[in-house]
Amino acid sequence: MKLYRSDAALQQEMKETSLPPGTAALWALGQAGFLIQIEDKRLVIDPYLSNKTAGGPWVRQFPAPVTPEQLPELEAVLCTHQHDDHMDASTLAKLYPRQTTQFIIPRAHAGLMASWGLGPERIIGMNHMESATVNGVELRAIAAMHDRFEQDDQGNHRYLGYVIRCGGLTIYHSGDTIGFPELAEWLKDERIDIALIPINGRDYARTAQGIVGNCNYREAADLAAAIGADMVIPMHFGMFAHNDENPAYFVDYLYTRYRAQKFHMMTAGERFIYMK
Repeated sequence: MKLYRSDAALQQEMKETSLPPGTAALWALGQAGFLIQIEDKRLVIDPYLSNKTAGGPWVRQFPAPVTPEQLPELEAVLCTHQHDDHMDASTLAKLYPRQTTQFIIPRAHAGLMASWGLGPERIIGMNHMESATVNGVELRAIAAMHDRFEQDDQGNHRYLGYVIRCGGLTIYHSGDTIGFPELAEWLKDERIDIALIPINGRDYARTAQGIVGNCNYREAADLAAAIGADMVIPMHFGMFAHNDENPAYFVDYLYTRYRAQKFHMMTAGERFIYMK
């Protein structure tokens, strides 16, 4: 698969993008991975940038658009949960030497990070409804239900999403989750400008293979509408052929059910600029 932009060209674009106040730039890195820039602040979420070939059906359908080393300077790296396509040990190990970058993870996975030799000096563990501020970027953790809630012995959620506030903008990255009533309640007063929500769904065949489910395209659209998101960007599609969904179904459902809902469908390596 040919990428929209990659490697040196994408690295240069990321480095040179300059934004006025009230503006965000998002780069799609594939799956649930995004580089987000708000004014001069940058962070990356769920970067899955290793081109390793996993066993069985877990084979990437396209290469990573950049290497970890090609990413610009970052305020923070956020990981939503421990699955390889969200919390990739190889990618994190290459980003960890950056002394000014903080690593935001579910507290339930601090031990896993330590087992990779990463910790704990610049790791901030978070749990549901906890907040942190990293170099002017405000973060709030929101529990996710990746088929179901999972917690460790101390009650720390293993799956999180994040509300990100900076420069008058609010972005919500759901991590891997299905739709559930409490999630809409938690988010409806957050005034979300951009919601990043998975659409790959779940079904009997994938459940039988041990593949944990996410929102399908209907749930993603319904959730975006329920929380009053100004813009919704679908994610978590296209990476693995056996755990995929056609994003055109998401667009068709929005057109049928929520014609006033703004959306943008991104391809790996693409930059999208949002102005409030």
